[in-house]
Parts: sequence; structure tokens; C-alpha cells
Amino acid sequence: MESIRSLIEQMLVSIGMSPHYAEKSIFVFLLLCLGFISWLAGYIAHRFITPVILKIVEKTETVLDDYFFNRPVLKALWHVVPSIIFYLLLPQCYTEKTSPTAINLISGATRIYITLTIILLIKAFLSNLVIYSNEQDKLKSHHLIGIIQFLKLLTYLIGAIIIMAFLMGENPMGLIAGLGAAATVLMFIFKDTILGLVAGIQLSTNKMLKPGDWITIEKLNINGIVEEVSLVTVKVRNFDNTICTVPPYTLVSDTFQNWDGMKMRHARRVKRALYIDVNSIRKLTEDETTQLMQHKIITSNEIEKAGNPPINLALFRHYIERLLINHPEVIHQETWQWLMARQLEPTPNGLPIELWFYFKEIEFVRYEALTAALMEQIIANIPNFYLRLFQSPTGSDIAKALSSGTIKINKTFSSDCV
Repeated sequence: MESIRSLIEQMLVSIGMSPHYAEKSIFVFLLLCLGFISWLAGYIAHRFITPVILKIVEKTETVLDDYFFNRPVLKALWHVVPSIIFYLLLPQCYTEKTSPTAINLISGATRIYITLTIILLIKAFLSNLVIYSNEQDKLKSHHLIGIIQFLKLLTYLIGAIIIMAFLMGENPMGLIAGLGAAATVLMFIFKDTILGLVAGIQLSTNKMLKPGDWITIEKLNINGIVEEVSLVTVKVRNFDNTICTVPPYTLVSDTFQNWDGMKMRHARRVKRALYIDVNSIRKLTEDETTQLMQHKIITSNEIEKAGNPPINLALFRHYIERLLINHPEVIHQETWQWLMARQLEPTPNGLPIELWFYFKEIEFVRYEALTAALMEQIIANIPNFYLRLFQSPTGSDIAKALSSGTIKINKTFSSDCV
């Protein structure tokens, strides 16, 4: 290299160029040649090596290499290789007469470019990892997108520190150690962002939710399907097709309901309460019991369970349980899925009879239709047991009471009111 440099320098001096400008011209010429060689290496790799690698990848049985050795990754890789070649051959362009400022400037710029190309390569690799995880059923439940986004952010942060160190002429490791002193201040300034990142990682690693889950956040009036879970936001599409974005920290620090377990077990709970007027609860006469038997509303076994004489509310509860057991869409075999019509503590609004059972149907519209049809049937049969639902009096009730004379208005006025 030195002999070629000396020969070129002698030729330039012989044609009248000063030795100083000849030295600079040779330096620029060598840089251009080195840049061309590096570019040519990248072009050859992209033009000829990439098709060979892609053909080899297509013939393999594994699916993983299709994502990590595709065109975007190889394109980013062929930007890294020429920059490294340029950096390794760069000292061949220097001489004792080369300005230290020029050496530092060119070397620093090359190192920055290498750092940027490596960041782009890692970004392409992680992006393909997201695509791979979304297309593999086994990996969908592992919530890799949040972890990958964190790795991307960490890559950008480390890359920015390295580039800053090169610009300042400092050792990157020394600069990272020096930033430790400012970590407290940075954590205070970016407290909310850090909390969001930590919460996003916690959501992903603990498998608290994933895309496709149906969640409910009553505090925020959110009820819909999770479309995306990232480190900074959780995107939910409500059933009215509106889209809400929730910070992960809100989900971790507060409560939300995830209905995914319902899908896994193929069962959805129904929990409804009927408030019975306490004044309508009584023992039935023999004629009333016989009438219920004739209409096949109750069975003899249910009459025995309801006492002697039977109590109408007990008969009503046994009727509900039999109705649920015989319903084709109600699950009652599994021990964990309770089926009962239980009596709760009396309230000022009546005595609650709570229905607790599970439907096989989990789709929202059909589930609501089945629930409505069953509850309508039960409510329609309440008068047959000589029971009444509790209901606050309305205007029509008061008008009916006035017309029947049940309520009388005192029309006598005091003289003090005149």
C-alpha cells in the first residue's frame, strides 16, 4: 500500500501538484476507492448471495428460518457488512501526515454509521419475531409483542448512548456508567412512562390478557375485545365499535374483568335476582296445591320438599331448579358450575331469590336471548304460585287505588292555611 501511495504521489508531483495537495488528493482517492469496494461488496451480497440464501431457506422444513432470513433482515445485514469492511480497511488510508482531526472525524462517523446499521438489523429481526409470534398459535398466548417492544426500546436507548459517546469522543461504557448518577432524576421526570413500561411487561409476562380477550373495565365504561397489547397502550374495541386505548398501568393498578376463562370452559354464568314481595309468601291450601299439580307446574316430590302444608316460595324455588336442570342449554353436570335458586337476605325492596347457573352458549347476542327467554318464562309463572314481585308504586297504581277508594284524600283545610 505504501509503495502504491508513493508511486501515485510522485506522479502527481511530476505534473506540477504540490506535495501537500498530492497527499490530500491521494487520501481522498483512497477513501473513495474504499467506499466503492465496500459498496460493491454490499451490492454483490444483495444481488447474488441473497437469492441463494432465500432458495436454501425455502427448501428447509423449519418455518423459523423463513422469518429470520427473509429479504428485510438480509437487506439490513448487507448494510452492516460493507460498513464493517470500510472501518477495518480505513487505517490503510492513513499516513503519518494525515491530520488527527480528519482521522477522528472519519473514524467517528464510520462507527456511528455501523451503530445505526446494527440497530436497523436488530429492529428488522425483532419485527420478524413479532410476525412469527402472531402467526404461531403456540406463541400467541405468550404476549411476546410487549417484550419485543421493550427490547426495541432498549436497543434504541443503547444505540443512542453509543452514538452520543462517539460524538463526545468518550468511551461508551464510561458514558453509561456516568449516566447512572442521573438515573434518579430521569426516573422522576419519566415516572409515568416507566410505570407504563413496567406494567406492560407485567401484563405480558403474567399473561393477564392477550389480543382477542373480552374484558370489562366498569370504572372506564369499557366493554369489548382487546385488539392490541403493547408496552404503552392496550387497544380495546368496544361492542359499539368505538376504540379505547388504556395505559397498561391502569389495568395493573386497578381491577378489570377478563372473560377469557368463559371461552376456555365454553360456559357463561347467569346471575339474576327476583325480588319477591314478602307479604305474598304463605302456605298453600290443599286446593291450591292440587291446582298446581293438575297444571303440571310442580311435582309431588317438590311438594314433599316444600313442607306440610307447602310454602309457595319453596315450591317456586324447586320449580326454578327443575326448569334449569331440564333446560338443554344449561350446564349442570360439572361440580364447579353451580346451579341453584338461593334465597338471600331480605331487603327493603323484597326478598331476593337469586338464580345462579351456566349456559353452554357464550356468544353475546344468543346468550342474552336465552337468558331473556328463560327469565320471561319464570316471571310469567310467578302468579301461579300466588307470589308477587316487589315493585315500587307508580302513578297508575296510585290512580287505581284512589278510584277504588283504597286511598282517601282529606279535603278539610285548616283556617290557618287560608
